[in-house]
Amino acid sequence: MTTTAERTTASTGSEPSGQAYRAVREQLAPVFAAIAGSAAEREAEHIIDRDAVRRLAAAGFTSLRVPAEYGGAGLSFAEQAHLIVELAAADSNLVQALRAHLINQENVLGHPDPVSRDRWLRRLGEGAVVGNAVTEINNAVGEGTTTLVQDAEGTWRLNGTKYYSTGTLYADWIIVAAVDAHGEEIAATVSVNAPGITRLDDWDGFGQQLTASGTTVFENTPVEAEEVYTGGLDDGTRVATGQASWQFLHLAALTGIAEAIVRDVSEYVRGRRRSFSHGTAELPRDDAQVLQVVGELSSAAFAARAAFDSVVSALGGVLEREAAGEDLPEEDTNALYVRVYQAQQVIAKNVLAAATHLFEVGGASALSQSKRLDRHWRNARVLANHNPLIYRSRLIGDWEVNATPPARSYRIGSVPNAQ
Repeated sequence: MTTTAERTTASTGSEPSGQAYRAVREQLAPVFAAIAGSAAEREAEHIIDRDAVRRLAAAGFTSLRVPAEYGGAGLSFAEQAHLIVELAAADSNLVQALRAHLINQENVLGHPDPVSRDRWLRRLGEGAVVGNAVTEINNAVGEGTTTLVQDAEGTWRLNGTKYYSTGTLYADWIIVAAVDAHGEEIAATVSVNAPGITRLDDWDGFGQQLTASGTTVFENTPVEAEEVYTGGLDDGTRVATGQASWQFLHLAALTGIAEAIVRDVSEYVRGRRRSFSHGTAELPRDDAQVLQVVGELSSAAFAARAAFDSVVSALGGVLEREAAGEDLPEEDTNALYVRVYQAQQVIAKNVLAAATHLFEVGGASALSQSKRLDRHWRNARVLANHNPLIYRSRLIGDWEVNATPPARSYRIGSVPNAQ
């Protein structure tokens, strides 16, 4: 007889089998289960569960790619990707909340400065969690108003206000983008315990409400000189894969939502006793039309996972080449971004459609606030909106027709004096 666990494994792709992976997966399994079990309640009560992130860190999730000698699991990129999707299926909020952390972990692995690399690998191996404070509002495109300058004594001081500071309420450290005294891009990592930092839980989106994507204010906050990066956010990081890596994590979260939809709807149908007189069976679990809907949801999750796995393969391969010091040919980088943008179209559209279609399996009871099945659509819609699909599909089309290299990065801001 096929068990629920076996059905779940079958829907989530081929699971890695390495010894290190199995060990950390065993540690994470009960943490994932607890997070999944409380996800609907935490969202209903708007609980920013710092303890959940601490449990994830203690079980090794926040140091999956950190080498074992520094206290991490030393997993491959693909092994980590599998666990990220599993966390997303438990709670997509937490994957987005840890997005800056996971990107920082990858950047640390490839950082050319051995002193900085060693310092940060040790921190990550000890369980430190990183958030971000990068985005501003009411700023012109490509410009920022947050400053990082040295005072008369030579101490670096941070001043400014950031919005959409995803994960910062869960974090121990914050990555901050700023400008220096000459208006040039600069960046820093600062401890959340440094004086002059105010973190607010004021993100008001209708989905992904527990990502801690609120406002962060810095008022004359001191920054250690060793944590200042004069080259900005790209100082020493893997530039070729930068935006692709950020998008990869949104795709992981969406893929996890697709698998959560199949899990939650299957559980709902198995336990449902109310049916319609004009249905095809006495119980919904035997109703051919209800089963058809579940099959369609499962197929959407399969399509999302297949597209996501193609991104994992492409991005993981490029990261390995970068780590080996290889200079990537332009055509290889272009191919990576086209693949990521294509996957974004497939994953986002399938998951959003599934998150609406799921309600066909039941009547009014499926709409109960206690079940919060609507959270899947709300969370997927918010994730999909972060990088509008219309622009990415245009880039794909321009590549196919005109061989125009796809944009790898973008800036957002307000148009000054717009009427």
